[in-house]
Amino acid sequence: MGLPSKLDNLRFAQAMLRELRQVTHADGERLLTYLIDMAYLEVSDRARASWAAQCDENSGTISPPSD
Repeated sequence: MGLPSKLDNLRFAQAMLRELRQVTHADGERLLTYLIDMAYLEVSDRARASWAAQCDENSGTISPPSD
């Protein structure tokens, strides 16, 4: 098994941010939840761009990132 790709790392960060958002929202931490939301949107945009770049390289054979 090789090293994780950039897209794998972005997907991992996306999943962790999703979990953190749930925790902070449940605790009523509005500002922290907002900041995590912004980070989640940023990582989602970067994952989408990374996926698109890989599709260009591999002729569309990679599954799209989940949001």
